[in-house]
Amino acid sequence: MEVVIAGAGSIGLLIGSYLSEVGMNVTFYVRREEQAELLHVEGVCRINQDGSEGVFYANATTKIEDTSLEALWIAAVKYAGLRELLSDMKKVHETHPVLFVQNGIGHIELVHGTTLLDIAFATVEHGAQRIDDRTVKHNGVGMITIAAARGDGRLFERIGQANSKSFPITFHSDSEQILMRKVLINCMINPLTAILGIKNGDLLTDEYCLLLFNCLYDELTAAFPEIRSSLPYEAVEDVCRRTACNQSSMLADRLAGRPMEIETIVSAIIRKANGREKSLPLLTTLETMLYALDGKGVGL
Repeated sequence: MEVVIAGAGSIGLLIGSYLSEVGMNVTFYVRREEQAELLHVEGVCRINQDGSEGVFYANATTKIEDTSLEALWIAAVKYAGLRELLSDMKKVHETHPVLFVQNGIGHIELVHGTTLLDIAFATVEHGAQRIDDRTVKHNGVGMITIAAARGDGRLFERIGQANSKSFPITFHSDSEQILMRKVLINCMINPLTAILGIKNGDLLTDEYCLLLFNCLYDELTAAFPEIRSSLPYEAVEDVCRRTACNQSSMLADRLAGRPMEIETIVSAIIRKANGREKSLPLLTTLETMLYALDGKGVGL
């Protein structure tokens, strides 16, 4: 099976390593020639939770026309880079099945507005940290959940070949439900960790952080009560425990001086709640703080 992964950040590298490990032909589509060369020559290095390392072969290119015409695509770029990627794909790969792996829910409308025939969405609950252009550290085992949204969902089932204890994959029938579940988890973890400069596990071990964490859960599930069945409080706790030593994506962006994904995670949920005539006062306060930090480029 041929797979093209657009984006070689922490999640792209993690997924690519496991797909390559089971014998899939993986090609990374990246922006920088230096990264493409490094991945092509040296492969993906994965540091496992037990400290062991594995190196997995992958192709890499910066030229979309050099990618396979038969491949399934995995879009693992951030929301801010998705429009550019879709524009690139439209030139040569508009008929290929594409699995979208983004934080938040801002990408849903954007993706559905394309003419892509076969699309699916995925949520990733693994803890992963990119060490350098070819190395990823697998900090916590989570779940990858995939749901087809348009076209032939069977095309994406082949990714299930990589399912394992270390890299569990499951399939779901409702893409909107899995994305809402994940974005609400992100809303409970990302803003607090980014503002306070703490790792995910600290939300459970510090009494004041835990108080804020609990308030966010109550506030969000009051606005979206239907999510309680698929997202009980214990499930969010479990995500924090499994990724206890991990930096949230928002904190990682702040530390690196990159724009944080506030719009597609926090602001999108606030708008969705407002559409139900529900208020999210705590999350709205955190949103304002995040934009203040983001606009000033305030690091830690």
